[in-house]
Amino acid sequence: MLIRSFQTWSALLGFGAILLLSPAADSQEVSAGMTGAVTDPSGAAITGAAVTARDMDRGTVWTAATNTEGIYAFPRVPAGNYEIRFGAAGFRTAVRRNVVLELNARVRLDVTMELGMVAETVEVSGAGVQLQTETTQVGNVISGATNVSLPLNGRNFVQLTLLTAGATTVNPAGFTNGLRTTAGGRPYVNGNREEANNFLLDGADNNNQNSNMVTYQPNVHAIQEFKVITNNASAEFGNFQGGVINVTERNIQLALKFYF
Repeated sequence: MLIRSFQTWSALLGFGAILLLSPAADSQEVSAGMTGAVTDPSGAAITGAAVTARDMDRGTVWTAATNTEGIYAFPRVPAGNYEIRFGAAGFRTAVRRNVVLELNARVRLDVTMELGMVAETVEVSGAGVQLQTETTQVGNVISGATNVSLPLNGRNFVQLTLLTAGATTVNPAGFTNGLRTTAGGRPYVNGNREEANNFLLDGADNNNQNSNMVTYQPNVHAIQEFKVITNNASAEFGNFQGGVINVTERNIQLALKFYF
């Protein structure tokens, strides 16, 4: 019995070592990004400026610095609401609040810093709409508030994909049966069949292998937001002809904040 127990533990430890040493499986992008230029009043680039992005929902902080051309970049940060601070020696600290980064968005935010002391703070406002000039993706983002607030028959978030331009269905009843797995309701995107979509959940494949139905529909309260990409998806996405439905769920901290 002792020998058998030792053999079992040895096998489990060996399997665990294989998992730790094996490369992580690739997943699709479930983040957002931001870039921009930091310049002085004359338009010259500011090199080495410190840029800090604070996630106002999670409390996490991301840092970057401008290069010799004054360009900074946050290539991958969680979607959410951010406060961005720009600091450099000889310039007043610039702050931009309520910068909303949606799922798979690539926002450009340029800032002109004013001469002064670093301890002085200038709040940047009235900068207009945050244009996504870094990507040509076409689609629609459905927020968590929309998921929860709309009276969805069956509480199936996939119904909301029909709010996207180019998405329709010939079987509305397939969205309302209340099933959490393989419910059957899927949009027809840009004239393609319903089997031509690619469903992702937190970066993992969420397609039923037999009929390409959605494997699992999370509760609407668990969804932070999702994006329906209908055209010009970047190279990281594949396995679709119709649309990409990319879902990201709330973390525990956001879920508690949402409920309480």
